[in-house]
Amino acid sequence: MIEKLRAFVKKEHLFEEQQTVLIAVSGGIDSVVLCFLMKKAGYSFGMAHCNFKLRGDASDGDAVFVKELAEKLNVPYFEKTFYTEKIAKKEKKSIQIIARELRYDWLENIRIQHQYSRIATAHHLNDSIETVLYNITKGCGIRGLHGILPLNGSIIRPLLFATKEEIKNWATQNEIFHRKDASNATDKYSRNRVRHHVTPILKTINPAFERTFEANIKRFRELEKLQNWAVEYWREELMTRVGEEMILDATRFDELPTQATILYEILLPYGFNAAQIEKMLALPSMASGQLFSSNTFDLLVNRGQWIIRKQVVEVAEMVIEGFSEPFFINENTQLYFQQHTKTKDFIFKKNKNIAYFDAEKIKLPLRLRRWKEGDVFEPFGMNGRHKKVSDVFKNAKLSLFEKEKIWILESENTIVWVVGMRTDERFRVTEQTDKILEILL
Repeated sequence: MIEKLRAFVKKEHLFEEQQTVLIAVSGGIDSVVLCFLMKKAGYSFGMAHCNFKLRGDASDGDAVFVKELAEKLNVPYFEKTFYTEKIAKKEKKSIQIIARELRYDWLENIRIQHQYSRIATAHHLNDSIETVLYNITKGCGIRGLHGILPLNGSIIRPLLFATKEEIKNWATQNEIFHRKDASNATDKYSRNRVRHHVTPILKTINPAFERTFEANIKRFRELEKLQNWAVEYWREELMTRVGEEMILDATRFDELPTQATILYEILLPYGFNAAQIEKMLALPSMASGQLFSSNTFDLLVNRGQWIIRKQVVEVAEMVIEGFSEPFFINENTQLYFQQHTKTKDFIFKKNKNIAYFDAEKIKLPLRLRRWKEGDVFEPFGMNGRHKKVSDVFKNAKLSLFEKEKIWILESENTIVWVVGMRTDERFRVTEQTDKILEILL
């Protein structure tokens, strides 16, 4: 077991010989065996124990046992007591989840504070197998099949090479005493039911079940690497950043070897789920107007593109009180004002982001707001005929996201400017105009 431990540490690059590791020790057989193996292998380590106060006197007994074990092994010892039930109730989380969060947060703080290279937990091969079986039962992607990883950030699992039976046998042979947790014997938790009922049945089919499954897990991890490579390749091929938006080229989705899987992985960082992606893929490639939302992002299907943007909460409308200073709409957008006396040689710049108005027709305060359905104005050059703002957008073939970016400038509840697009005829500069108001976006 000692040589197997050394070989596993080296093979999985868990830590270097000269580095010191912090071992999370419950007092159960797995973590106690890990401590003895690490000691006999000549590795440097400290021990840390969490008392979650979930089993009365037994919890306190575990803490005493682990402290005495640390003294026996002559290694640094750290201990923390958590009143877990009370914290779980306050946080409105399950006891299992809150215990895990408390444990790993505390261990990481100890690791950083005392400069340990890694945090070691005593998960073994059977734990990894049970994780895969549980994930398959609940439903999972390829990541759910890789089991417990030997190295995950600062967390290492040096015992993943060993089965539970091998750990028990080594403890017996070396007269290793440990504490017993009665909760491991109950079927209260789903993982325990897998351990007590599912695994034994599978072992009757294949007595070498653990080692066969270990080989399967290795294959699953290789498949995961292959999938990750494919996802990154197609992310580069299909996705483009335009300003604050990410755009996927939906016209190329037929080239994908597995549409749903690759698109799920590409969209996973944005919070979209498999059911949403299935609905997206059911749409024609050139569909337009369908909007999907995660908790933090929106995805718009628009003429052969999937446009993704972060959801933004902004002020519904703003009031402009004067023209002496620039008006800041947001950190990226401002309006600048300049008043001119009209002269014969005044030059009107042809730029969609610059508009000119008869200053005397513009009444303060102005209102700046987003476009809404039903907005109507009299576009410049249409001789007083009314037109819906939505028709202007339609003619310009704007997507929903592009429409939502357009600002409407109003004077006395009348549209002055569909900002960056069209001005209103009623505020145009005429022969009778004396002063011109120039507004620059």
